Amino acid sequence: MKRRWILPLALCCLCMLSSASAENSAVYSAVDENGQSIFTIFATLSEGDEYISGDNILYRIESISGTVATARRIGEEVMPDVTWLETGEAQAVFAREENAIPVASANDRKLIAMYVTHSDESYVPTDGTESIEGQGGIYDVAREFRDALQQRGIDVILDESTHLPHDSGAYRRSRRTAERLLQKRPDAIIDIHRDGIPNPEEYKATIKGENASQVRLLVGRSNQNSDVNRAFAKQIKAVADKQYPGLIKDIFIGKGNYNQDLSPNAILLEFGTHTLSKERVFNSTGHMAHVMSTALYGPETGSAKSAETAAQSAKTAADQEKSKGSMSGIALILVVTIAGILLFALAQTGGGKTMGKKLGRNLSELTGGLIGKKRDK
Repeated sequence: MKRRWILPLALCCLCMLSSASAENSAVYSAVDENGQSIFTIFATLSEGDEYISGDNILYRIESISGTVATARRIGEEVMPDVTWLETGEAQAVFAREENAIPVASANDRKLIAMYVTHSDESYVPTDGTESIEGQGGIYDVAREFRDALQQRGIDVILDESTHLPHDSGAYRRSRRTAERLLQKRPDAIIDIHRDGIPNPEEYKATIKGENASQVRLLVGRSNQNSDVNRAFAKQIKAVADKQYPGLIKDIFIGKGNYNQDLSPNAILLEFGTHTLSKERVFNSTGHMAHVMSTALYGPETGSAKSAETAAQSAKTAADQEKSKGSMSGIALILVVTIAGILLFALAQTGGGKTMGKKLGRNLSELTGGLIGKKRDK
């Protein structure tokens, strides 16, 4: 074979492999050794993939037959210590693993970058279809999430570039977007998605008494940052479990890298699934913004609640000063009035006992009988 054919043949094989990978994306069901359902996901599952359930149990995929994967229960996953949520420490430190990189301090600039790899993803009940050529309904979710983060004092860069078509090359195209965003040195970079499982009940939740959607976290295990990405995902879940129990559905650790090799603080968020209404998902973006803010920067730092508390404190102080001013004014008027009565009584009586009687009657009339001698009836 001539050398000039080697490169085209290699490229052809690569494309075939990519296509095969894309064709393997499907709705997979994972069961345990006893056939009991563990989770469902629209993805490409591989042996060795791991899964942390909502109640923090770790499973590992042992075998796959068709679209059914059998997973072995490993045991309870050790989650980060978030007791600082109760003590109110100023900064959260999620990086407890050996090679983890700490987040920015509470006094530094706060910046999060976001983008959308699967640009067509949409929500059937709201958008009328699961896929829109161009910017799908997922961009509305990304904008809601951006606005909620900004309300908490965080600068957000949302790159609205599209990366169509929705195929195996989408992550390659969105990688260029992620690299461009990382030049801004954000504290975290987030890829916004929605799941593709058909049953909306698997994502429905009631959070703080409000109809909402759960959020799934995805981590790629095929990159040098995998351990730190995983630690970041666990930190997010641990914070959410305290602040909004039930908001985080689970964590899936898959064979791909999801471009997370570019940054230690990279995460993929799946807001609901395509059969869920977008309004439910909107209701979760504010909660998720609170969780991300706390996980990265500490409790209430830069949040609207802090601003409201400060404003209320300022108002209370102003009211107190106003009250003090009013009391001072009343006291001054009273002193001037009494002095005037004294002078008037002195002028009429010339002093002595007569002045005392006159003064008593005047004070009694002025105060309604509370002070001084009452006039005889």
